[in-house]
Amino acid sequence: MAFQAVHGLVQQAAQRFADHVAVECPQGRLTYAELAARSDELAVAIRASGAGAGCVVPILAEDRRELVVSVLAVLKAGGVFVPVDLTAPPLRLRTMLTVTAPEWVIVGASAAGRAEEILESALPLARRVPLDLTAEPTGAAPQRIHQPDPDDAAYIFFTSGSTGQPKAIVGRMQGIDHFVRWETELLGIGPGARVGQLASPGFDAILRDLFVPLITGGTVCVPPAGLTLDGPALARWIDEERINLVHTVPTVWRGMLPSLAAGGPELAELRCVALAGEPVAPSDAATWFDRYGERIALLNLYGPSETTMTKMFHFITPADTERSTVPIGKAMPGARVVLLDGRNQPCPPGTVGEIHIRTPYMSLGYFHQPDATRASFVPNPLGDDPEDFVYRTGDFARALPDGSLEYVGRRDQQIKLGGVRVELGEIEHLLRAYHAVRDAAVTAVSDDEGNPAYLCAFMESVQPVEAADLRAHLAPRVPDAHLPRVFVPMERLPRTISGKVDRRALPVPLPPRQQAEQDYVAPRTATEETLAGIWAKLLPVDKPGVTHDFFHIGGHSLLVMRLIAAVTTEFGVDVHLQKFLAAPTIEGLAAEIEAALLAAGSDLDDLLADLDGLDEAEAERLLAQNGGN
Repeated sequence: MAFQAVHGLVQQAAQRFADHVAVECPQGRLTYAELAARSDELAVAIRASGAGAGCVVPILAEDRRELVVSVLAVLKAGGVFVPVDLTAPPLRLRTMLTVTAPEWVIVGASAAGRAEEILESALPLARRVPLDLTAEPTGAAPQRIHQPDPDDAAYIFFTSGSTGQPKAIVGRMQGIDHFVRWETELLGIGPGARVGQLASPGFDAILRDLFVPLITGGTVCVPPAGLTLDGPALARWIDEERINLVHTVPTVWRGMLPSLAAGGPELAELRCVALAGEPVAPSDAATWFDRYGERIALLNLYGPSETTMTKMFHFITPADTERSTVPIGKAMPGARVVLLDGRNQPCPPGTVGEIHIRTPYMSLGYFHQPDATRASFVPNPLGDDPEDFVYRTGDFARALPDGSLEYVGRRDQQIKLGGVRVELGEIEHLLRAYHAVRDAAVTAVSDDEGNPAYLCAFMESVQPVEAADLRAHLAPRVPDAHLPRVFVPMERLPRTISGKVDRRALPVPLPPRQQAEQDYVAPRTATEETLAGIWAKLLPVDKPGVTHDFFHIGGHSLLVMRLIAAVTTEFGVDVHLQKFLAAPTIEGLAAEIEAALLAAGSDLDDLLADLDGLDEAEAERLLAQNGGN
């Protein structure tokens, strides 16, 4: 399809649907006619201030009407818009503004005080272009609305880099046009469609929230602030406001699921939930289909910000709930996706490779970071044209028999423990499948030499959950190296501006040695004293306490077998594996030993015979069945 500038498409919609509501938010409404007029006025003011084609213009506004007017005005003036989320941490805000170093800034009346506070510290000399929608219209209109080339820069959004410093991604005009026209056609979005606007202004997903409805005569519907953190309230809002389409991250969607049981909101007008940014759990999809069947479509979208919003899609089906993961699907028209191995060769079906995306609709790279751009946007390894670039996503997937891709995990979420490759995303997915866990994040804890030593799982739970229960849930499903040694309950996992888990903000768990020192309870009996000596020889702690969980302070399945053998040698009693796994502490084990010593007929020979009859594989199986690791 021939390129059309997105602000031109909105202008056409305004001419056709002048009286339709374009934006609806807690602060009020804006019709298409008002949107067109106000953005014309602001475009004139931007040019009068000296800004023009190619100029970077941040937008500081809290009222979404002001944001939409400003975005259109910057495009009409030929500039590059930078939406700023004023709720972001101050340091991130200053970094974003100083990195782009703009000479002009649009300041909405809704955020004037907060904006001035930020600008005084970051950009004191930047020219303020004010926007006040309560002021009388001037009727000013630009003599000429800028007509961009397809490859002209349109916007800058920030994503977190591996160093923790935000990286500025520069998007091109044709990237916006390609996506929004594709999605409106795919979902049949037309005049009157009500589209929820849940994304942060600082996250590029807001582009689909805004432009999918605005080029078709639909309405951008903005919920009250903070509603995305309250799943039941969000579900009620979607129902009461008759929302037809929602784009969101799976975490936000998952928060609604408990309230959608029988008797919950019917979501009668909702037609599609488009999910992106995180893997979709099959168990969550199953909950959704149990309630709504296939009446409300679930659309799984995949695409890094560097390639402009989305480049792969998959309509989730009930059959997907039986898979280990929900597919991310196939490439949308205008994009090609290939999986390459470590030698940059195509991967055979079923094998894991890194996702590379080739499309003319990707972004222009990182703002003023040529080295980072060259590292991610590389010449196509499958061709010989140095100008033919692909984007290395850092994501890994495998091809399914039908050609769809199954997401496996991130390059930076793949670690090795004891020589075994561990996919942190796989463990997180399995934890989320446990009925009491709302969300989970798994990290590797390093030893003194900086090598990954063991895993720690952080969890949001809908109810209190014991570590032993989680261990029992995971043990039959993953190898021993994949089992977290520590489980940390949290009221809420920290989030990035896009709603994903912010791994850098997770607390650092104490190493086994420090954890043992922190909550140490000394042995109180001779049996406990002897067991503490045995544990100290097996585990990476000098003084194990009687209440320490064996697995929390470095224990694993092979050490369990050595522990039981040591107990047999030292005490001459039979300790049942299942009973130890139910209470894997010195205190619990001492109670079992003392009970066995009191019982008549305890026979060492019988115990040794039982142990000799178990080979290692059988012992592992028994452990897995009973929740050990």
